[in-house]
Amino acid sequence: MKRSLYTAVAIILVLAALLPLSACGRKNTVEEEEYVSTGGEDLLVADAADRVFTLNSSSHYSLNPIIATNHANQLICDLVYENMLDLDNSFNVLPGILVEGSCNEDGTYWTFSMDLANPHYFHDGSEVTARDVRISLQYAVQSDRYAGRFSSFMGCSHDNDAGKIYVALGKGNTQFNKLMNIPVLKAGTYDSDHPIGSGPYTYNEDFTQLVAAETYPGYETLPVDTIYIKEYSSAADIISAFEDSYIDITINDPSSYTNLGYASTNENHDYATTNMHYVMFNSESTVCRYAAFRYAMAIAFDRNYLVDMLKGHGVAAACPMYPTCALYPADIANSLRYDLDKCASILENAGVADYNEDGWREYMSGVPVAFRLRFIVCNDSSAKVGVANKFAADMEKIGVRVDVTPLVWDDYIKALEEGEFDMYYGEIRLRNDFDLTELFDPDSGLDKKTEIWHGINYSRSKDTSYADYINAYLASSDRTVAGNYATLCNYIAQESLLIPLGFENQQLISHRGICQGLNPNYGNPLYDFQNWTIDLSYTNTKKAKGGN
Repeated sequence: MKRSLYTAVAIILVLAALLPLSACGRKNTVEEEEYVSTGGEDLLVADAADRVFTLNSSSHYSLNPIIATNHANQLICDLVYENMLDLDNSFNVLPGILVEGSCNEDGTYWTFSMDLANPHYFHDGSEVTARDVRISLQYAVQSDRYAGRFSSFMGCSHDNDAGKIYVALGKGNTQFNKLMNIPVLKAGTYDSDHPIGSGPYTYNEDFTQLVAAETYPGYETLPVDTIYIKEYSSAADIISAFEDSYIDITINDPSSYTNLGYASTNENHDYATTNMHYVMFNSESTVCRYAAFRYAMAIAFDRNYLVDMLKGHGVAAACPMYPTCALYPADIANSLRYDLDKCASILENAGVADYNEDGWREYMSGVPVAFRLRFIVCNDSSAKVGVANKFAADMEKIGVRVDVTPLVWDDYIKALEEGEFDMYYGEIRLRNDFDLTELFDPDSGLDKKTEIWHGINYSRSKDTSYADYINAYLASSDRTVAGNYATLCNYIAQESLLIPLGFENQQLISHRGICQGLNPNYGNPLYDFQNWTIDLSYTNTKKAKGGN
């Protein structure tokens, strides 16, 4: 890869350093080996240039795992703390400090259990108790990072002797255990800058290193004894540090304008997210008021083109759930696959036709009415704009005029709030239970007193059937959940107010040949770190001058 390409990446990262997810600042006390930058060269093997394993951090953001919002700090927290439960890339529940959860028939009351025969221990030697889990959950419910998961949370209690945590919900949710991938910290240490955890690593005295925690089972076989924490003072330093393996792991969002880019010397490990790309209609606008027209549009989007625009870092999905999930209704999704001929036929049958033979379709409202669709999209992503333009080009082939309008963020939100659109391209981070309540909330709307829009239901639909179907799915028993979720998806397809397009993946990036056994997931990119293999041998003489 040429140096000019890395220069372009450097410019992007300089901008990224100014954003909340940046990583810059405090220097670590580890003595650095003198080296010559190899940025821009395609190396066959990328080594750990300094022969130690290092993570980046940001002193501008918290290392409390309940409130940590910086990606670099979250990686550190993944090694210091254990989650209550974890999820795999199909959003199945995996054991953590809690080994199982069960609920009553409608999911309003949950019991979570610890394995008392195999206890977990905090780094100070004390045993993790149900009280610690309960208090951590209560902190999460009140935090900005996790509070959105717990809109129906009523309260919780614990039984230390039985190792039980009890949770009451105001609205039934038999999928609630999927929301419990939350870190556990020792009660009474929440206000500390570095609360006490129970993960495989703990901090050294000056918080410049993570060291293998003797309280962790099998700590002797952890892949490295020491993980160094560094913090570079500028984006350029961060770029050079990662290119030259002075930082060994990073998180990347390939669809974001802060995308790091990647070279042939890196290994990129994709993992599933709940970040859904979708299109939604203004239910109060001209032809978009009609469900038959919207349904025709639902099969006019080439979802595989979205995956191409994401450089393969995503999956197509015609239903609003990650498609590897067990509940994903493949038959409904297949009925919505891309088919322009079928789209044109549905439009003809719905009376949307070229009545005056000018090459463009009109819809009937007593008389033929000409129309053109204003399709707004935020210009923060070339993938989104590309998909919108592809749709517009396809529509032109069958006589429907679509004006794609890319907008900067503030103008995009203003247009949504004022209803100045026929369709919009959106992205939403759904919760792990794939709850769609906010998108269809009939109480969303403009507060006439404050003139502020409440909610994210920009479709302006007041259809309460969505809430009924969503609530039925969330409160389903094991026997009925698949059928109830399919019923919800059938209604979404029938009305086509929402058109799901697909889900993004994110990346855990490591240097080629250094780390083996990586198994990242959305809530824990360093999941199962204790079973990684890390080779810090120094084999490439191009990496430094005077190395040994």
